[in-house]
Amino acid sequence: MKIVLISAPYLDVYGTLNVGKNHTFSLGVGYVAAVLRDAGHQVSLLDPEPLGMSDGAIKEYLKSKEPDLVGISSATANFKGAIRMAHLAKEVSKPTTIIGGVHASALPLETLRDYPEFDIVVIGEGEETMEELCRHLESGKEVLQDIKGIAYRGNGRLEKTPPRTLIQNLDQLPFPAREMVDLNLYRPQVHLYRGRKSATILTSRGCPAPCTFCATAVTMGNRFRKHSPEYVLREIRHLVTEYGIQDFVIVDDTFTIDKQRVVAICNQIIEQGLDIGWFCFARVDNATVDLYETMKKAGCFSMFFGIESADPQVLKNIKKGTTVEQARKALHLANKIGLKTEAGFMLANPGDTRASIKKTIALARELNPVIASFNIMTPFPGTEEYERYLPLDPVGMRNWDNFIPKGITPLIEPDGLSRRDLQKFLVEAYLRFYLRPQQLLRILRNITSWEEFKVYLRGGLGLFRRIWEWVKASNK
Repeated sequence: MKIVLISAPYLDVYGTLNVGKNHTFSLGVGYVAAVLRDAGHQVSLLDPEPLGMSDGAIKEYLKSKEPDLVGISSATANFKGAIRMAHLAKEVSKPTTIIGGVHASALPLETLRDYPEFDIVVIGEGEETMEELCRHLESGKEVLQDIKGIAYRGNGRLEKTPPRTLIQNLDQLPFPAREMVDLNLYRPQVHLYRGRKSATILTSRGCPAPCTFCATAVTMGNRFRKHSPEYVLREIRHLVTEYGIQDFVIVDDTFTIDKQRVVAICNQIIEQGLDIGWFCFARVDNATVDLYETMKKAGCFSMFFGIESADPQVLKNIKKGTTVEQARKALHLANKIGLKTEAGFMLANPGDTRASIKKTIALARELNPVIASFNIMTPFPGTEEYERYLPLDPVGMRNWDNFIPKGITPLIEPDGLSRRDLQKFLVEAYLRFYLRPQQLLRILRNITSWEEFKVYLRGGLGLFRRIWEWVKASNK
């Protein structure tokens, strides 16, 4: 079967925050491509955004490939890009169009109901479902009811099959099919780019934390599943030797959740003499100086902590499962040993007030990460917050243009806080955090190359353009 897999473009949804070629390779699409390749299919992988492809160029590409099936992956923010890709595919020929990813997985029947461009939705993890589905379609079978983990149109109505069991042995998966793209097209976000060749890597799936704002469980589940340290090191060595990768962005939801495994990975990096750098996401509730020192010795240069709020009741409301004291300990340890600390904070959580938001801004200054990110809580499909807000604004909650955490106009308007209030708080948060001489000096001290400095400068200018847009919007 001839198959084209597409990473949906974002269609410039971030506006002035787009400051260069900060594109990352879709590991989800890469894993599916590798599994289908190994199953004997003729697979191509298209990522039109970093290639700067026009609609015409995409249609010419699809004409040249003559696919029997087009698979598209997207989150909510780039779902409109997925719709466009499916529409272009249907204009060129009549392939079976499949949509996967967190957005369609959260709203499978609604996706088929509202968007005729899609024929089938793959729900959750895509590797095994796509392999079985392609085998089924290639054999000419039209009945899909026995394939678990999909939604489809059948007998004049929408059908959804039982969920597929999550993959338990992740080591059985091949490495993502990075050979199908030009890795030179990709570069991490501004705060992670050090002027070195970088790649993303996923060493585990699933997060047991039940946070009300997170949709990870829709595709990855709540149970923590992991690659073995040996698998992780094989993939790292492969990327170093075959592609010259120097920096790795570990995109696990919570890399540090299994400390024993983290230490085992770090020890193997050290023992094998791999001269690499890497970044990861971490929770604050398992911080120890021994763990962080081992990670730094193995090349960890930066960690991101999701702090979210300074208010204990708000943390309980969002089921974060962490405390402010744990945040203080984790940031103190990571700062002390010289890691480039990054912390995320959310405003407009359930229970937030003007007072609690001001406390959160003050906590960001107190914790003193090198980089702080402030977002408005965005209730993405597949989360508790989406279900809570949907009845309140059924039209707005289905306008996918609105689902941008750093968008100009906040999607939600919680009790006692207007959208103008939230815009003003974002302005206050960013200005109070960054417009401090000591903070600007800390950022400069963490820059390791001229190329990195230029990227940071562009990123800073993009952020301040967005701040000015918030200022103007809040004064209308």
